[in-house]
This record gives sequence, C-alpha cells and structure tokens, in this order.
Amino acid sequence: MQKAIRLNDGHVVTLGLLAQKDGTRKGYLSKRSADNPKWQTKWFGLLQNLLFYFESDSSPRPSGLYLLEGSICKRAPSPKRGTSSKESGEKQ
Repeated sequence: MQKAIRLNDGHVVTLGLLAQKDGTRKGYLSKRSADNPKWQTKWFGLLQNLLFYFESDSSPRPSGLYLLEGSICKRAPSPKRGTSSKESGEKQ
C-alpha cells in the first residue's frame, strides 16, 4: 500500500473539478470532524480513490479531500437536522 501521496494545489483543483463533473459518484453527504462534532452537509465527488468535498455543487474548487486507499466504510444512521453528536447520544 502506498504510504504517501504528493499533490500540489493545481493537482487538487484539477482532480477535484474532474470529480465534480465526471466522477463515478457525486452528491450531497453529511460529514463531521473531531474539531466540529456537528453534522455538515457537503457536496462530494468520487474520482478513483479520491473523495473530494465542496461547499456546494457549484463551488469552483474543493474544500478538501479524503484519500480512500485502505479505508473501510460503514453506513451510519442519517443525522437529525440541528443536532450534534452529543445531543443525539452518539459516541465518537
């Protein structure tokens, strides 16, 4: 398994736009992070093993990306609007 990947800002923007336009899967998903436990809806685009996220489907550049190499995905219950993980009783 590859341990590192090197991308510059130009690569990320170009690949992100490809994912947004021609990606195999794209649409809205909810995400949260350790820094912000509230669910946030973002537009995602999948291109090979790169999952890009955008503020909306018309954003000109990605807000970030996840490298999915070696990742395991699990289905989570749909978040309730306006609740954080602490309010809904979920543990991180």
